Amino acid sequence: MLEILFLLLPIAAGYGWYMGRRSIRYKQNRKRKQLSRDYFTGLNFLLSNESDKAVDLFISMLDVDDDTIDTHLSLGSLFRKRGEVDRSIRIHQNLIARPTLTTEQRDIAMMELGKDYLAAGFYDRAEEIFLNLVQQEDHSEEAEDQLIAIYQVTKEWQKAINIIKSLKRKRQQSLKLLSSHLYCELADEQQDITAKIKNLNLALKQDNNCGRALLQLSKLYLNQQDKQSCKEILYRLKTADIELFPEALAIAKEAYDGEQDKQAYRELLHEALLKGAGASVAITLAQHMIEQGELFDAEKLILDGLYRHPTMKSFQHLMKMQLQQAEDGQAKKSLNMLSELVEQQIKFRPSYRCLECGFPSHTLYWHCPSCKSWGSIKRIRGLDGE
Repeated sequence: MLEILFLLLPIAAGYGWYMGRRSIRYKQNRKRKQLSRDYFTGLNFLLSNESDKAVDLFISMLDVDDDTIDTHLSLGSLFRKRGEVDRSIRIHQNLIARPTLTTEQRDIAMMELGKDYLAAGFYDRAEEIFLNLVQQEDHSEEAEDQLIAIYQVTKEWQKAINIIKSLKRKRQQSLKLLSSHLYCELADEQQDITAKIKNLNLALKQDNNCGRALLQLSKLYLNQQDKQSCKEILYRLKTADIELFPEALAIAKEAYDGEQDKQAYRELLHEALLKGAGASVAITLAQHMIEQGELFDAEKLILDGLYRHPTMKSFQHLMKMQLQQAEDGQAKKSLNMLSELVEQQIKFRPSYRCLECGFPSHTLYWHCPSCKSWGSIKRIRGLDGE
């Protein structure tokens, strides 16, 4: 009897293994059919414009594990890029709620949720998430960048500066341009002149060639009737950021208004012109020469500039000079009409353009409204510009 039982044991084991495999296969087939059915149900929801139900169904179909977490993140990112931020938030919140995530996976999900809040305009929630992330030793630079971006949007300049100060020295060096503009923004908000000057000097400490800080300092010193300091700053501006020098022409004219300053003023404009300041400086210098009775030399200056770098501004100014000398008659009327047409064309064309994204503007912005770059908007060069 025992011998028969021993003979039957392998058969029983084999049968158990077979039934187990059959049960597993049955469950897999059943799950596959259920997923297929849910998938087509989700597609029907999408086609019926019931995308909320479709999102809920697709989320329930995905078990969070190492193989599907990227799918969750991609799906959330897709919805955020499409502007459907509420759905992206739901996906990432559902992801974070899963207890099986590793620390690294949770941090990635938190980063994405912070971006969702930022896109939705929930700056306080986004700030809280990114602050928690940057407190971790192995945090990414992206969390720092997102925090700085939030403080720029909310105009909390000092908070942005504090974040930059907490970074490693090498990282601070890469953000010195941004830091200088943040200090300039602080200076703009200050009512006290001493505080303004202090922040502008801090901006120059971050970036010694910050033309914005130099331009604002020259205005402050001129308003304080400290013309000597104003002149010194103008000379620094000429060397630091020659493309910004045309913005200081009115300041320079007022600072050098003394009889003994005429030659120094002329030298300043001439040096700026040699450095490539552009048509506006050439026209200002020509006007100064005309005031000194040097009409022929002024015309020659404009003509030489037109030969080297033709611009509509210089051409229109040359016509004005010719009109002053022309005799009354049909030729003068035609020249006057042409001058007015060119002047209208100059007014119609934008004067500034962002070097990063090409955003055109009639106004100088320190922070590009399009690409959000700092200090990238400059005067247009070429026929329609300088």
